[in-house]
Amino acid sequence: MLFKEELSPQRGNKRSKSIKRYGPHNIDIISIIFGTLLGDSHAERRSYNTINKGRGTRISFQQENSNMEYLIWLWKYLSERGYTTPIKPKVKTRIGKKNKKRYYYKFNTFTYYSFNEFHDYFYNDYKSGCSGVVKRVPCFDILYKYLTPLALACWIMDDGSKHQNTLKIATNCFIKEDLECLSKVLFEKYTIKSSIHSAGVPNQYVLYIKTESFCILRNIVKEHIVSSMEYKIKI
Repeated sequence: MLFKEELSPQRGNKRSKSIKRYGPHNIDIISIIFGTLLGDSHAERRSYNTINKGRGTRISFQQENSNMEYLIWLWKYLSERGYTTPIKPKVKTRIGKKNKKRYYYKFNTFTYYSFNEFHDYFYNDYKSGCSGVVKRVPCFDILYKYLTPLALACWIMDDGSKHQNTLKIATNCFIKEDLECLSKVLFEKYTIKSSIHSAGVPNQYVLYIKTESFCILRNIVKEHIVSSMEYKIKI
């Protein structure tokens, strides 16, 4: 097993070959990557070939300007532990709907051979970025192991939004079967009850935390939520 919670993280070195960056990785590093992969981050398999199925994988993080504090928190945490460059991410621009200029921040981790395992968990094809690749939720056992309180907090900071007296998680990219697995893990690991609803678009669904479980969720994640995201779990 490439990931071992009890050991310290393997620091990255930009000049090292990715196959030499192998871990093991601290559980907090695993949790941040795992939680954000459930949300907005992406695992990008690098240098794909049919023999070794890619020499390594990097994790790509991106957030809109309004979520800058959260993105910088992610970057700082990973940078201080040697997983990405010490150069602070700079604001970038893109053209959105109706030709509106959008501002966002983005950074990548270094490429790690051991991060291939993240890619294997979340994607149905090794060739990241190619047509037809679908992001999937890992199997029940992997979810149960790695959906830690910190991972849950990162997932909420990525995709959660306050909805009346509870929380809605934008899970539109996952199929209903995946959400049923997520819902089962939330209940069996944390006794958090949730429900699956249509997102108003064919074959797209969102996950709602039931009102009776909102305080349970809040107590589990609150110590990991950055200040700009606290409104998502506000009672």
